[in-house]
Amino acid sequence: MSNSKRSNTLLSYNFSSKKIRVDTEISTSNSNTVAATTISTNEDSNLFLSNDPENLDYITDEANFGVESNELKVIDSRPDTNKNDIGYYLFNKLPIDDYLKYSLLTNHFKPNGKYSFPILYSDDNKHSRRFLINWLNNYSFLVYSPYIEGSYCINCTLFRNVQGQKLELFVDTPCYKYKHLKHFSTSWKSHINSQFHQNSTIATDNFIRTYKDPSLSISSLIDKNRFNKINRNKTILLSIIKIIITCARQNIPIRGHCEETINDIRKIINGIDSHSGSNFIALLKQRIDAGDELLRDHIEHGPKNALYISSLVQNEIIDCIHKYILNEVLHRVKNCLFSIIVDETTDTSTVEQLSLSIRYYDNKTHDIREDFLAFIETISCTGETISNVILDYLTTYNLPFNNCVGQAYDGASNMAGTYRGCQALIKQKCSDAEYYHCSNHCLNLSLVDSCSISYIRNMVGTIKEIINFFTDSPKRMQALRSEITDYQDEYICLTNKKRLLSLCETRWVDRNTSIETFLELYIPIVNTLDKFRQGKLKNPAAEQLFHSINNFQHIISTCISCFLLSDVVPVSRLLQTETLDFSSANQYVDDLLHKFEQRKHQAQDYFHNVVYSHAEELCKELFITPSIPRHSVLHCRKQNVPICNPEQFYCDHVYLPFLEDLINSIKSRLSSLKSGRIVLLSKLRPELIVHENLLDLSKHLSKQFADRLPSPLQLNSELERWQKKCIDLLKMNDGWRKKWINELIQEADNVFYPNVRILLIFLATLPVSTASAERSFSKLSTIKTYYRSTMKQNRLNGLAMAYIHKDIRIDADEVLKMYCQKYTRRLEFGVQTME
Repeated sequence: MSNSKRSNTLLSYNFSSKKIRVDTEISTSNSNTVAATTISTNEDSNLFLSNDPENLDYITDEANFGVESNELKVIDSRPDTNKNDIGYYLFNKLPIDDYLKYSLLTNHFKPNGKYSFPILYSDDNKHSRRFLINWLNNYSFLVYSPYIEGSYCINCTLFRNVQGQKLELFVDTPCYKYKHLKHFSTSWKSHINSQFHQNSTIATDNFIRTYKDPSLSISSLIDKNRFNKINRNKTILLSIIKIIITCARQNIPIRGHCEETINDIRKIINGIDSHSGSNFIALLKQRIDAGDELLRDHIEHGPKNALYISSLVQNEIIDCIHKYILNEVLHRVKNCLFSIIVDETTDTSTVEQLSLSIRYYDNKTHDIREDFLAFIETISCTGETISNVILDYLTTYNLPFNNCVGQAYDGASNMAGTYRGCQALIKQKCSDAEYYHCSNHCLNLSLVDSCSISYIRNMVGTIKEIINFFTDSPKRMQALRSEITDYQDEYICLTNKKRLLSLCETRWVDRNTSIETFLELYIPIVNTLDKFRQGKLKNPAAEQLFHSINNFQHIISTCISCFLLSDVVPVSRLLQTETLDFSSANQYVDDLLHKFEQRKHQAQDYFHNVVYSHAEELCKELFITPSIPRHSVLHCRKQNVPICNPEQFYCDHVYLPFLEDLINSIKSRLSSLKSGRIVLLSKLRPELIVHENLLDLSKHLSKQFADRLPSPLQLNSELERWQKKCIDLLKMNDGWRKKWINELIQEADNVFYPNVRILLIFLATLPVSTASAERSFSKLSTIKTYYRSTMKQNRLNGLAMAYIHKDIRIDADEVLKMYCQKYTRRLEFGVQTME
């Protein structure tokens, strides 16, 4: 073709100068013209609507327009039509998205009657032809491209099927040559009758329909069906998960005494067999009866290998609950300073269980927390074995050894040993982890020491025998209850106690509650024993016990023990508080010792007005005369001055010795409260720092905690500001002398007092007692009972975490996600597995 032969291209339009011709030709290539969505059948013909930008249609390098030299000359005769000209996008290999497809299909350039099509000549230049506008009017699929001055089948071009066949005219190659126009009718008829064109036409219709209404596309319908199925499966599994969470939270046994088959379960669900030995199945039935029809349909008609109600599934869900709660606890700890609390017990299956807890300061809630982490089964209880287990768990939980600043155990040699004990071996790895003997254990041991006085020891033994006498027989207990209820004396109206409490074998502090109850019910107890030692109810043991307590020695010993130990009970309970810090514990113990010293200096008055007067009232009710015991042995180390006054005798021989032993034992046993680190850090308290030499205090703190301080050089000036703030606090409210450490930490903000804050947090993190570990043993005994003694360790820990950490809300959706991510499941849950 030459320029002169196409001089009439712009006969009717006045455009700007023509573009430079490109000597390329659109070839008859097998490659894609447009990377359109593939269709293979009529049913799939509407799968090409995509909202995903990654699925946009592109003109790839493979979709080439072949080049025949010196034949195709691109003349952009209508540059203003490029945006609606398919030839422009095809030739320049531009991306075509769904929006552009729709625009080209519905608003493609269409010349009007005035448009002059170029004249095309034969090879010998003897014949010429023009493209006829009637062809565009007669065939709706045909479009004309001014950019390349050729025609296309718009449907086949945009929605071609990639099957490897050779597609030439109207698809791979535009109709732009003389020979194309000469045989246009034959070529076009052959094209529109082809299966390829029919599929493309169907695809075009579906595309336009689904573009207007995306919900009508097959892909959308398939996605919607899949989405509904996933939601259905999730709803069913969530119902099962919530049942397990409820059982774990309420400590309800899940499985029954025997495994039930799927058919048995379906009979129970349908009401054919109303009884199930499994609480889990019973709760499933209750949920279904409450209207959970999805769950009913799943149980009745679901595949037997995908019902998700087996014991294996239960264990996996419990394990996910365990990990969820554990992650929540560890998330709170993060990089905080922490202390470890460990104690040991034997469960119902005679397995040694270590309880591991962690103490830390929660910066979010401003509370000191002691959180249970795990029960650990141990074969050996040597210090080396236990220390290795603890260190392994800290590593598993990603808790840095450097952040461990304390460890609390009981005083057993395997735990407290200086060289091979657990605490010594852990300190080799955690250099700041000082060992602290449980303060509550120390207080208990001090009471054991002081109760070695014969009068007190005999009194405790007698009370224990009497309590056992009544608790061993329902008839005797009923007789005691009747005596308590029927006795209308004014004295007995001072108490509302209705039954005896057993003496705690391990905690002597708790024994005082039992002794106090015994003292309040003293008269009904004596009267009941009197009934059992005579008449039809005669019992030889009752005769002996009656004479053991129906005497002044037992009465006065009970009164002495009850009134002196009553001051110890509040301190013991405070020492079991998880938010208590060492500085506050020190104050309470000092107050207790100060009170005992006052009792000692005012012995005569206190003993006469409180202890002895109460004993005399009891004696009057029981018609007992106060007397002193008989002694036949002469004293060798003190004057044998006879004491005829019972009050003086019991004050000198029971009350004062018991009080003296109590004071000395508490001072000795609780000396750990006065350790150097605790005393130094306690000087930051408001009532102490106001009297401190800040320069000396700064030197000592910097020397011992230099690696912990964020700004050691600023410590002295910071202490000056802190001292002034504490003075102001005490002026405003003298109650700051008794404030606990977590309240002080809130006053030491991280901007003005970063060093003081970290030191106070260090003090708050040190463990005062192992009460949290012992409380976990109470939970252990209720979870792993005699009937559940075969429970595995993973299941035990999962149930224990759910039962103990009731403050942590369990997200059932997150548990479901964790469960589905663990393995590939038979039902689809829309969660990618981590296998």
